Amino acid sequence: MAKLKYNYEYYLGQSEKLKNFLDDYKTQNSTYRAYRLHLVRYFQHMDIKDVDSYIKDTRMMDKKEKITYLDGIEKDLKNYWMYLNDNSNGKTPYIWLSAIKMFLINNKTFELDDVYIKMQKNGHGNYSVTNTDTPTREELLKIFSYSNPESKAIFMFQLTSGQRIGKVIETTFNNIEIDHDCPRIFYPHSKQKFRVKTRITPEAKKILQEYLEQREKFIKIREKRGGFHRQKELDENKLFPMNIATANIMWNTMVKNAGLYKLDPNTNKPVFGTHCLRRYFLTHFGDKEFGDFFSGHITPRNKEYRQYSHEKLDEIYKKHIDELNIFETPVDLSGLHDRLDKKDKTIEDMQMQINDLQGKYGDLLHKIVIKGK
Repeated sequence: MAKLKYNYEYYLGQSEKLKNFLDDYKTQNSTYRAYRLHLVRYFQHMDIKDVDSYIKDTRMMDKKEKITYLDGIEKDLKNYWMYLNDNSNGKTPYIWLSAIKMFLINNKTFELDDVYIKMQKNGHGNYSVTNTDTPTREELLKIFSYSNPESKAIFMFQLTSGQRIGKVIETTFNNIEIDHDCPRIFYPHSKQKFRVKTRITPEAKKILQEYLEQREKFIKIREKRGGFHRQKELDENKLFPMNIATANIMWNTMVKNAGLYKLDPNTNKPVFGTHCLRRYFLTHFGDKEFGDFFSGHITPRNKEYRQYSHEKLDEIYKKHIDELNIFETPVDLSGLHDRLDKKDKTIEDMQMQINDLQGKYGDLLHKIVIKGK
């Protein structure tokens, strides 16, 4: 796609809706810049001068007006989606789709979910340019054999919660309730602006607790090594006081030591980056819909799960985590419940037979007593 000049000043000055929407993302620098670019690019390409008149609250429309309006919006979205797929590479169409979807929802332009889903399925949309891969459990064991208590805790936290590495590094003690079998993790927002509720496994909890016992030691080492060059103090309210770059270096070093480090020849980026741990979660969690939910992929189909009680989510998470155990081989309980059910049925049948025999014995005894008289 040719590099064009985008008129940010005009659109942000002219549209209150656009400005207010982007203001909500000012604390998320990369998301703010991406959404601003792709929304302004869309309006400019489609020659939409008055954004606030173009974007309408569909709740205020009668049925006929709503159908006409949404048909027009759908046509514009599909035309631009085709343009992006013909003229751009990588994640560009998907990032635009995420931006325009969130902008429309924020401004109460509803009932376009089917359009978003169709576009995402029929374009190259959501995929990575880098030829990435997902490690096997055996490869993960090899990689983790080169970890220390800190790096082991960070990356097991990521693998079993399904989060991006940036979210893991942002985690504070306020985000976690550790006194549960599967510690509860809460984030006030995701990339899609919704609250995230996830968990980590009992195995990851044990590893995290081992790290927390030594956490001060790791903080002192980091302060000693980088204190002279550091622009600001380490945030000790963070579970893992470091930045994303440091975490990526730690992971890449582990992968290199395991002899599994390789680069994609097209992008020169690691095939086994930290994101492979998130992919491992999504491919090994026992339920795809809930896997998306716990990882922060909020879809029209799983929004309702946000209303579930903590106890219900605990139950669902525990039910599907067998394949997330890396160091402990889970006990094979397949068939155990069936065998217990059969055993209970056998006991019940035997008890009925005993009751029947006792009844017959009572009747026989009664007859003998009467006959004796």
